[in-house]
Amino acid sequence: MKFDPLFEALKEKIKIVDEAIFELIPEKEPKVIYDAARHYPLAGGKRIRPFIVLTSTEAVGGNPEKAVYAATAVELLHNYSLVHDDIMDMDEKRRGRPTVHKVWGINMGILAGDLLFSKVFEAVAKIPVEAEKVVRILDVIAKTSNELCEGQAMDLEFENKGTVTIEEYMKMISGKTGALIDASATIGGLIGTENNEYIQALSKYGRNVGIAFQIWDDVLDLIADEEKLGKPVGSDIRKGKKTIIVAHFLENASEEDKVEFFKIFGKYAGDVKGEGIIEEDIQEEVKKAIDLLKKYGSTDYATNLARKLIDEAKEALKALPESEARKHLELLADFIVEREY
Repeated sequence: MKFDPLFEALKEKIKIVDEAIFELIPEKEPKVIYDAARHYPLAGGKRIRPFIVLTSTEAVGGNPEKAVYAATAVELLHNYSLVHDDIMDMDEKRRGRPTVHKVWGINMGILAGDLLFSKVFEAVAKIPVEAEKVVRILDVIAKTSNELCEGQAMDLEFENKGTVTIEEYMKMISGKTGALIDASATIGGLIGTENNEYIQALSKYGRNVGIAFQIWDDVLDLIADEEKLGKPVGSDIRKGKKTIIVAHFLENASEEDKVEFFKIFGKYAGDVKGEGIIEEDIQEEVKKAIDLLKKYGSTDYATNLARKLIDEAKEALKALPESEARKHLELLADFIVEREY
């Protein structure tokens, strides 16, 4: 299969990163906070970000072993953001498990997120490169953390806005999802080379892949097979989540169709069902909303945009020498917009 080499490389590199993660967040006292901090890493996850760190280092001729703690730092930063995002969104499930705050409470959830964030810097201190590079890596992580907060703030603001433009959505998702994958590729490049052209190429690759990743998630929510997706199709419509697909619809739909859409959009936020309402009826309404999005080509717009971003990401990689690692980065980019879940 096309992606077999990618999956093999991913599997091999995940083992190394997982060892480092649990070295930094071991089982220790106070048990409650370490159990809470280990909860998401133990649940697995795709580990795409640490894979990009290691593979980017390799793609510019560096030694990926030197990038293990950098890859760990990026994954810990990602998990920290998930813990806090879940509290803000009051989500109850993550990676098939109850969310951290659902198990340990909001106060301990905040502390667990803070612990993960502090472990990011402990991991960076262990990166075996010269001090000047550690400073540059810290600068990337600090600026990425700023962008994560800015993106999340925009996303929270969207909840109270009647409409969101495509431009606003792209800015939000560039921070919330694009920034950390950009950082993963950039940090990998910094560890592996002094060549700024290579580092800039990896940064562009990471940013485009990160944005495409989220846009494709938006698309999958409407078109995926429910069993593979692991949740009802149209969950974003149930919750009233403003995606790029919704933004495109709002910029192009007639006033009449907007009215019809908003009768359904967000009606079942929190999966609240009114008395006598059954799941089949909800899904029938959600399907009407999806059909309205399709009527204006909004789903196709998002699909085409995600694929365009991936093409641009792969084009950026052409600045790097040909190698197996570069090929794995290209395959990962393709996988982002070909995955079914």
